Order: sequence, then structure tokens, then C-alpha cells
Amino acid sequence: MGNLALARMSGCLVAALLWWPGIMEAATYQLRVANVPERVFMYFVEGSTLPRIEAYLDDVSRSKFVLLRDRQPQLLQTVVSDPSSPPPVAVKLPKPNDRWGPATWDGEPGQLVVFRIRGIQSDQQRLKRVAVQTDGVLARIQVGGVHGPQMRAISVPVAAAGSLTRALESSTFPAWIEPRAVSHQGLSVIVGRHHNPQESDTVYLAIRMPQTDRTFKVILGWKTVRREGAYAITPDR
Repeated sequence: MGNLALARMSGCLVAALLWWPGIMEAATYQLRVANVPERVFMYFVEGSTLPRIEAYLDDVSRSKFVLLRDRQPQLLQTVVSDPSSPPPVAVKLPKPNDRWGPATWDGEPGQLVVFRIRGIQSDQQRLKRVAVQTDGVLARIQVGGVHGPQMRAISVPVAAAGSLTRALESSTFPAWIEPRAVSHQGLSVIVGRHHNPQESDTVYLAIRMPQTDRTFKVILGWKTVRREGAYAITPDR
């Protein structure tokens, strides 16, 4: 075998090893989530983006009055795309009083990590607005929608909270996400809605880790469901 052919074969072998699961170099990722009332979210909307909200959130002296206290992201470490693949390591969640601080972890590209967010206070139960960082810009994405005849994925699918819990318990959550939720550069947002409208929605942030280090940013706008008589209503506009 000639030297040129041998060199080409060696190059292909090295490339294959670099892309083989478990051999790829780990990367570091961050997730920053802000939970705010819907009116605050809408105040910063300019067209389809929110270019000024990050500066506001970074100003703790102002943002501490609007960031919701009871929606700390929780890590679901048991949810991975491949059971034989190790879970993310060195996960560090933000302190409870740092409501715009980053969650930081290391992992291998291709792994799936899921964070869960659910409010426990009596108001701000319904998730109405979502913005995610895409190409460096926080852009609004649509919450809810109707699947087409070919089950096209939608930006933020809304499903019964119980069905999502069962999918998590049976380890079928990754397969549930694939055809239903749009991936925004690796990040998918899913909403679990409870039968009792007075219960807070449960939000899942599923991140398929990209090839390189990345910081994901998500803004969630919440609205209060008011109870009048025997009925709970959500005022929309």
C-alpha cells in the first residue's frame, strides 16, 4: 500500500474516532432562565425580539423586584439520550437568590439534559410568553399551536402534565420530544398543563448539547389565572 493511501486511511480512522460516541471531548454549557410577569416581558418586546431585557436583568437593583421567586430550574439527571452514555457532570445550579444566574455543567455533545421549572405560589400560573436566544438575539417564539397532518414540530408544544410525567418515568421523554418540539440551536421548550387551572404550568427545557461550549438564555413570561365563581379564567388579549 502506498504512503498516500496509508495517510488517507489513517486520516479517516482518526476522524471516525473523534466522532465516535464517548470519545468526543466534553464541553461546558450554561443555562440562564428569567421568570417574569407577562406584562414585564411584553414591555421589552420590540418586534419579534427583546434587545433590551438582558441589560435590565443584569441590573440586580431593578430586576430583583420583577423576577419570580419560586421558579428555580431543577435538573432531571436521569434523562439522557443514550442509557449507556454517562450523565452530565459537575452540574452547578444558581443560588436561590440569584434568579438570573447560570446553571453550569459539563457534558458530551449529543447528550440530552432536561431542566424542569414549576411555580408553587398561588398566582402567575399560566406560561404565556417565551423568548430564547437564537444567533445571539433573544427572540420570541410561539407558545402552543396545532400539529399538522404530518405531525410537524411546533415552537413550544403544550401537553397534559400527566402525560409528560409518564414519559419521564418511562424514559420515553426524548422520543416524545423529537417529532413535537422545535430545537432552537439545541434547546427545546415544552409546557405541561395541569387539569386544575389553578396549578402552575410545568416547563421543561430540554437541551441537546452542541459540539462546542454554549450559553442558553430563556425568558419566560407568566400570567395569572383568576377565579370567578366556580370557573377559572385566563384573560387574553
